[in-house]
Amino acid sequence: VCRRPNPGPETLGGQDHRSWASPAVPFCSPVITLWASLLAGGYERFSSEYPEFCAKTKSLSNVSPPTSAEPLDLGCSSCGTPFHDQGGPVEILPFLYLGSAYHAARRDMLDALGITALLNVSSDCPNHFEGHYQYKCIPVEDNHKADISSWFMEAIEYIDSVKECCGRVLVHCQAGISRSATICLAYLMMKKRVKLEEAFEFVKQRRSIISPNFSFMGQLLQFESQVLATSYAVEAVSPSGTLRERGKSTSTPTSQFVFSFPVSVGVHATPSSLPY
Repeated sequence: VCRRPNPGPETLGGQDHRSWASPAVPFCSPVITLWASLLAGGYERFSSEYPEFCAKTKSLSNVSPPTSAEPLDLGCSSCGTPFHDQGGPVEILPFLYLGSAYHAARRDMLDALGITALLNVSSDCPNHFEGHYQYKCIPVEDNHKADISSWFMEAIEYIDSVKECCGRVLVHCQAGISRSATICLAYLMMKKRVKLEEAFEFVKQRRSIISPNFSFMGQLLQFESQVLATSYAVEAVSPSGTLRERGKSTSTPTSQFVFSFPVSVGVHATPSSLPY
C-alpha cells in the first residue's frame, strides 16, 4: 500500500510532483514509473531538480556496431586453410602415406610424392583423378556405429598390392585424422606385429593430429589381440623364422617386440612440406 502524497500548489491530477518519491513507495515500484510519466514539466524538469533520483543510460540508437568483427578461431591458419590440410601427406612407410581429402585433390602434391594409388576411406570424398591414379574406396562413416575393422584385411591387402608393384599409396579420409589413421595403424600392427600403443606413437610422430574415434580405438585393440595371438603361435612353432627380435631391455617395454620402422629419406620428406 502506497501513501498518497500531500496535495500542493504545483499538482498534476491533484498530486504534487515533488512529493512522489515518498519513503512509503519503493523507488523501483511500477507506481514510480507511472508517476514519472505524469510529472508536471516532464522528466527533464524533474531530473534537473532531483538528479539524485535519476540514472542516465546510453540509448541503443547511440551504440554503433564494431567496425570489424573479430575472426573466430576455428583452428585455421591466416590463409584460411584448416590445420589438418596444411603441409602435405606424411610418410608412414616408404610406400605408405597418410593425408586428407584436400591432399587427395592436389595432383601436384601426389605427383611430387610419387603417389600411384589412393585408398579413400570415406563414403563422400570424390576420386578426383580416376584414370591417372589407381583408386580403392572403403565406404566408412566416422561414427561410433561404423565397423571399420571388417575392412582391415581388405585395406591391408590393397596396400600390399601397391607395394608389390613398387608404387606408393595415399590413405585418406576427409580430415586424415580418424578413419584413414585407423587403417594405417591396423596396417602397421598387422605387418610389423606391434601393439597399438607402439603403432599409434609412431604415426602420431609423423601426423600429430591423428585421433581415431573411441569406437575405432576399441576395434584396433581387438585387432591387436588377434594379431599378437597369431604372432605368439607362429613363434612357438618356429622362433627363428621371424624377422622380429625380442626386446632385451631390463625395463618393461611397451611391446614384446622391438622393431625399427624403415622410412625413406627423400627431397619430399622435409619439415616444411611434411609437418609432424
